[in-house]
Amino acid sequence: MFHPKELNKCRGFQLQASSRFKWGCSSWGIVVAIVLSSPLTVDAAETKSVLILYSNESFLPANISLGNAMVDQMRRDYPDRIEFYSEFLDLVRFPGESHLSRTADKLLEKYEGLDFDLVISAGPQALNLLADQRHSLFPDVPVVFTGVREESATWGERNRATGILMKLDPLPTLELAMKLQPQTRQVVVVSGASDFDREWDDLARERFRNHEPRLEFTYLSGLPMQTLLERLRDLPSDAVVIFLTFFTDGEGEYFLSADAAKLVANASAVPVYGPYDTYMGTGIVGGCMDTFDEVGRETGDLALRILAGEKPENIAPYFPGKDLPIVDCRQLARWGLSEDRLPARSELRFRQSSLWKEHRSSVLTATFVLALQAALLIGLLFERRSRILAESVADETRRELTHASRLATVGELTASIAHEIHQPLGAILSNADAAEMLIDSSPDSMDELRQILVDIRQDDLRACEVIERLRALMRNRELELQAVEPNELIENVIQLIHRETKRRDVTVHTELAPGGPLVIADKVHLQQVLLNLLLNGMEAMSEMNQPKKLFVQTQLQSDKLEFLVQDSGPGIPTERRSCLFDPFFTTKKEGMGLGLSIARTLVEAHEGRIWVDDNCHTGLGLRFTVPLAQKSLNETSPFACLSQEQTG
Repeated sequence: MFHPKELNKCRGFQLQASSRFKWGCSSWGIVVAIVLSSPLTVDAAETKSVLILYSNESFLPANISLGNAMVDQMRRDYPDRIEFYSEFLDLVRFPGESHLSRTADKLLEKYEGLDFDLVISAGPQALNLLADQRHSLFPDVPVVFTGVREESATWGERNRATGILMKLDPLPTLELAMKLQPQTRQVVVVSGASDFDREWDDLARERFRNHEPRLEFTYLSGLPMQTLLERLRDLPSDAVVIFLTFFTDGEGEYFLSADAAKLVANASAVPVYGPYDTYMGTGIVGGCMDTFDEVGRETGDLALRILAGEKPENIAPYFPGKDLPIVDCRQLARWGLSEDRLPARSELRFRQSSLWKEHRSSVLTATFVLALQAALLIGLLFERRSRILAESVADETRRELTHASRLATVGELTASIAHEIHQPLGAILSNADAAEMLIDSSPDSMDELRQILVDIRQDDLRACEVIERLRALMRNRELELQAVEPNELIENVIQLIHRETKRRDVTVHTELAPGGPLVIADKVHLQQVLLNLLLNGMEAMSEMNQPKKLFVQTQLQSDKLEFLVQDSGPGIPTERRSCLFDPFFTTKKEGMGLGLSIARTLVEAHEGRIWVDDNCHTGLGLRFTVPLAQKSLNETSPFACLSQEQTG
């Protein structure tokens, strides 16, 4: 591998050869030679060599932060290549003149023959080394120093040197602590035992002197770490801790200051403050500080100005211009300190971001999906409500229609019912007149009077029964399922239409299932179905001259009871039977076509079925079923029919 200087000589030779070759070659050859030689000429002129001397070891967080920012800044803004050389002198852990002398000798030996374009020193120890060994160590190379306080940069010669200063003043950090905790009465200042730590301790004593009349200061410098932590655990609530630097404890154990800050912050019973941004995140509340990132970028910019040709002696050392309060939001919350007490332009770190800031797109997407689902649910609920309302309206309409049909049926029976009522009322009047005559003619005829009263009671009961049946039939109410004796119900219906069958000269014949089976039905609705079918049958036979017969039959069918109502009329053509139960279909001249439709609705409401019996050879037969009650199922008996003929 070529050394950079050898590479430059080689490139110079190539340039001279190219120049001589130019005179003896054709124009195309000259162009090729220029194209080939031009990059080498530019590289030789623009490549820079920079040596960076760090005061501390390579893994110190301040060195890492400052060095990375500085090198990145120079590489980003410099148009050509910069070759960096870094040396971590570890002068804090190994102070003393002998170590400084050995370090300078090693640097001379290592970089003998290598010409640097710039030397950068990071930290006061490296700057002191350059100042002491300037006559032998890189005497003509410009120097940029960084990471030092103003009083540490009093380089007597300052020959070809300039740099970036850092305030590194503990006083603004103390004032920040007082602003956040105005009730503070004690200030505990913590530092290590190294020379650098003691310099910080001396600086703090000097800077805090003006606050001594108001605050009680305790300096815990150079203690063994365990002793220090025990002291910090017992601090009173009106105290604060100012942590400076801590490279070595009282027993000579070495620490990184950031690691020591973490131990101190965890052990302390009160909030801890510090002047370095590398302490942020270790548990300290914060402090006023220059960040090493910012100092590194400022140093990189200054180094680029020197590499561009500016004279260092023409640029006075300057501050980066920040030194802002920086606080850890988590520690503010931990100690219950209010952000409102912070100075303006304070930098807040480690603030817990809200869900909205962290996952804005996801939150928007989730919100949209939830809104869509909510809209869908609302739509479904609205549709369900509409359906329920429609069903409710349909039920109400059905109930009113059923009631209307029932009233129509009652209307047809009015004449018969009036006669039924008139007969017992007339008997009551006759018996009352007879009783009055007996009392006038023969006061001692008590036996006859008693018999008259018995007759009056029986007639009254008959009239009441007729009226009660009529009221039950006319009542408009909801479906009330219960165990009903169908044979008794059929007898009652036949009694209800007794006068009508007599008037029309109709004979009613029944075949009822024995054993008194019970069905689950609404008694009034089932009565209405039977009435409707029987009245339709009588209406169908109204114009016949031959004997008129109605046949009522019940049969046990598994878990159902099947009813048959058949007349002996002319019947209905087969092609019209499919429309028989449709609303408004009628074969009567003045019929409405609602009776059978309502009958089907009532039967289906009982989970039954109604249909036309196609096996009837005379007239029209209609069958329907209703479910049997459990009692009737358990009492299943061989089918037998009772035959009874009633003639009006």
